[in-house]
This record gives sequence, C-alpha cells and structure tokens, in this order.
Amino acid sequence: MNPFHKFTINSISKKLNKININVSLSHKKPFPKPLSCFLSHYRFKKRFVHILPGGGIQGGYARMITSLIDFSFIRSLVAGCYSDIGPPCYDPASLFLVDLFRYIDGYHDMCDFIALLHDKDRGRGYRTYAGISMSNIPCEGTFSHFRKRLGEGRYNEIFHVLVNIFHRLEMISFKILAHDGTLYPTRARYKGCTYFCGQCSCITVPDVLDRVRDRILYRLNNLAENNLGTEVRVYTECPSDRFPEKNKEGKEIKKPRIELFAFKLAFADGEVTQEQRNTAILFGVHDELEQQDLSIQTIRANVVGINPDGSITICCPKLPKDTDARIGVRRDPQNSDKKQRIFGYNAVLSTSVEVHLGIELPVAITNIAGNADEGGQIIANKEQIHKRHQCQVMIDIGDAKYDIINNYNYIRGKGAIPIFDYNVRNEKLSKDVLLKRGYDAKGWPFAPCGLLTRPNGFDKKHQRLTFCCFKQCLKFKYKALEVLQNRFDIATCPYIRNQTGYTKHMYVKELPRLVNEIPRGTKRYQTIKKLRSASERSNSTMKEDMKILVNPKVFNKTRADILSQMAAIVLILKRSFSFIVKITILFRKYHKSHDPAVREKLQPPAVPKSILKLVQLE
Repeated sequence: MNPFHKFTINSISKKLNKININVSLSHKKPFPKPLSCFLSHYRFKKRFVHILPGGGIQGGYARMITSLIDFSFIRSLVAGCYSDIGPPCYDPASLFLVDLFRYIDGYHDMCDFIALLHDKDRGRGYRTYAGISMSNIPCEGTFSHFRKRLGEGRYNEIFHVLVNIFHRLEMISFKILAHDGTLYPTRARYKGCTYFCGQCSCITVPDVLDRVRDRILYRLNNLAENNLGTEVRVYTECPSDRFPEKNKEGKEIKKPRIELFAFKLAFADGEVTQEQRNTAILFGVHDELEQQDLSIQTIRANVVGINPDGSITICCPKLPKDTDARIGVRRDPQNSDKKQRIFGYNAVLSTSVEVHLGIELPVAITNIAGNADEGGQIIANKEQIHKRHQCQVMIDIGDAKYDIINNYNYIRGKGAIPIFDYNVRNEKLSKDVLLKRGYDAKGWPFAPCGLLTRPNGFDKKHQRLTFCCFKQCLKFKYKALEVLQNRFDIATCPYIRNQTGYTKHMYVKELPRLVNEIPRGTKRYQTIKKLRSASERSNSTMKEDMKILVNPKVFNKTRADILSQMAAIVLILKRSFSFIVKITILFRKYHKSHDPAVREKLQPPAVPKSILKLVQLE
C-alpha cells in the first residue's frame, strides 16, 4: 500500500472518529454554567467534505476543520476561567472558532469579519459551524475580553491538543526539530528611548511651581535684556535605572533630561484666555503679568497632574504606549548587508520537519520581547513538547543564536543531537593560532606533521569523536610531498606503520560547543543543517502568507503572547489540512487515469541515508 494512502480524507476521517473520543474523555472538567445560559452553542457535527478537483473545498477550510475535529474540549479546558454565577455567556468553543475562522480565511480586521457574520447569506456557514445564531452575534469587545480571559497559557494548551491530534495521525514524529525566531512590530510607536522603566509613566517632580515663578519674575524684572518671544523650558532628571554606564564603544552614557513643559511670555492681544489666566494663577504671577499686559503661552506640556504639596506628576514624552516591547535587530530583507531595527516582539517557533512526508508543522512556540535572549528559549519550547507529548527528539537544529552551553547540555540530556551554527565570538582563527592550539575552526585536530586529520566515527559510550590522518602524506604528489618534507621528516613519523596513521580523540565534555556527535564540516552535517530552513519557512508563512504577524493590533505583551499562539494554531491547521487535500486529489487523479506522472508525485520524498539512520534509532 502507498504510504501516503493513510493521509487521504477518508482515512483521516476514520482515524479522527476515535481520536475525537479520546480527546473528549481526557478533558472531563465540567463547565460551571449550564448550557441553557449560553448565548451560543457549538455542537460537533460530522459533515461531508467535498474537495473540488482544483484543490478548493466546498464551504472552505472552516467547514473541513469543524467537520473532522471536535472542538468541544475547549469548554473543559477553559472552565477555570468562568464562574457559575453572573449573566449568560457565549460558548467558549464558539468564540474560539469564530476567531479562528477569520485568520484561516484571511480577515485581519475583526470589524470586517463581524460585518460578514451579520450578512444573512455570506455569514451563514461561519455561524452554523460555530453554533452562533443570527440574533446573538458577538461584538469585537466580546472577542477581546475572551482572549484576555483565556490568556497565553490556555491558548498554548489548545495548540498542544491539536499537535497531539496530528501526532496520533502520524503527521508529526518530533524526530527532527528546527528552531528559529521572527521579529514582528507592536502597534505602538517607538519614541526614542530604549531604557524606559515603570517609573517613566508617573514621575513626581518637587518644587517646580516655585522654580518657574522665580524664572518668570526674573524675566519681568529684566525685560530689556530678554526677548519676550524666547522659549522657556523646564527640565528634570530621568529616573530610569536601566541606563548602562557605558555603550559598546566604551563611551560613558549620560542620562537625558526630561522636558516638563515649555512656554513663552508674550503681550496679551485682547482678552486673556481662561487657560492662560489659570496658568498664571498656578505659578503665582497673575497680578505681575496683568500689570504689564503680558500672558503665558504654553508651547508643550507633559504634565499629568498637580499635587497639593506643589509638586507635579509628569509622563515622559519618550515613553511608548507599549512598555513591554523592545527593539530587536535583524537582517534587512531588502539588503542583507544592512541591519533592520524592529520595535516589538520575537516569536520563537519550533517546527517538526517530516522529511519522509515533505511537510513541516509547528510543535511549540514562545513569545518574548524583541531584545530578549532568543537562544535561551529553545529550552522553554522543548519543555512544552516533552511535558505534553510522548516522543523522542533525535536532532535539534538552530542558528548561531542557540550556540549556548546550557542548550547543548539540555538537548544531549534528552538524548538528542544539537546541530547549531558555531558562534566564534572573540576567538582568534589565524593559521598560527589554530596550529598552536591543535585543532581547526571545525574542531578537527592536526597531525604532528601539520596535516589536518579526518573524522573516523563517534564513540557514543565515551562521548568522543575519533580523528585519523589516514597517512595522507603517502598519497601526495612530488611537489606537495617536498613541501611537507621540509617541515617534517615523514620517515621518522611513529604513526606511519599504523593502519589509519595518527589517531586523536576529541571529547564532547572538553569542547561541548565545538565537538559534535556529527562532526562539523562533514557532508552529513551540512545535509542536516540545510533542514533549518524549515523553521524560516514557517515564520515566513505566519508573516507573509497568512499575515497574522504583519503590523498586528497589539499594545502589550499579554496580547502579543496570545496572538503568537493563535498564529501557530492557524499554521498547523492550515498546513496539515492542505496536505490532506493535496494527497486526496492526487489519489483521485491516479485512480482515474493511472498516469505515471501522478504516481511519481505519490512517492515519498527521497531521504538521505545519513538522516534516515539517525531518525530511525530508538
């Protein structure tokens, strides 16, 4: 039987009958409110899914997803968020599915999708699949409150229930994981300060009124020396304690001064406004200004409130609305030689690469601030996987950001092999330095004659790589041999009689970052390393194709965390069901035509033997 036959719509539907029952039985916590109090009621119904010859689905992905997967488990999963008292509420499964439908079908503005739900004909399918009636359609605020009520944790639990479903369908094996993060912006504008803190929104400045009064009186007593139109600025010191003492260049960083307000004295043209009169009374100079027919014209002000003791409270003008976001740096997509700064967040996604099926599905996601340590999040993602799924990861792949000792120790402790780009940091890699230390930039040792040895296997018991010179010197041509003889007398080499020549062991515990179970620089290592692009494609799909993480409407980390989880949920559903549709159509074409070209497409992808041997080890 063709190995892809188990991924046709008929086979998947039969398997999901049993899986849905098992999921329901594992989520038995009762919802605190009775069904009679629901404003909507989702019911799982097995509907016929008609896949069109061109690859479309009658009723769309919303019909296909809700016809195959029973989402009733959401009620039990979020039961702890609700109370048994209070007014009627919408069915949590209904609200989740409506929110899911809008992302699945590309509606990025919730207002537009709600308008579609109100349409009697166009919104009928969405209302039916989610169990919402025409008379009780939720508003945008209902969805916003629902997301906040559930929080990132419960969205993550929903995501892993779906991961478990596709794991049981044998579409996810967890054998090879690729890890990568993607920066995306917050809705708030960056206003120029990187080191803001919690105090910046409420700074109390004492004795401001007296200081300003003295400055105004000084100007009034010296009108001949001062231009009335000049701007007067009042500053205070920045209270943030996040400023480093020195920057990367070693120069001292001075804290900026914060402008409280700016004003100028000018002649009162006609009647003084009530605002100008109140300002003059506040500073205690009303009578003095009235005698000289002058007024205070406010130019800028960051004052939030005035306290009874004469102090004022201000909000720093450089404080963005989103105080959780930070600046992250990445390569400019338009110019790889330049760096691009993104004020926002970083979604770190782990993707299971199924080389034998040709699909890549997300299995874990963590959201952090833009400038946070992305490399350390691989442990958080792997903890999600090992906590919720019975699996054995064989290979973890990542770029140089993940080249951290803790990551190597954790991954090897779980029985997997780390494949991370080596971050040379401040190491000197000149030829003389490499010869002196005894091994090159890839961790391959040099023989006493100066020739570079070659890998000769990994000893799992002793956790060491074996390198041998294989008597390369005997295979050199005349000129190369002459150059070598000038440096080293081959005749006196004590290893020339050995079958493999000079032998050297490189232990993982001595160089845990550089020495790898699969030697760096080998063809096998490079073949596995290429699979890292799977994580980049997953991130690109969430941003460029589904556009969920392109300028999202989030103003804090709580909302950003939820959005990243939702993006992973949409990604796994869209990719997995697209794969089912593709396989189903190919089988239908082949049964009708027996075309050899179609049969060729139904053959599993060719997997390199070097990878196949690794992922089959149990």
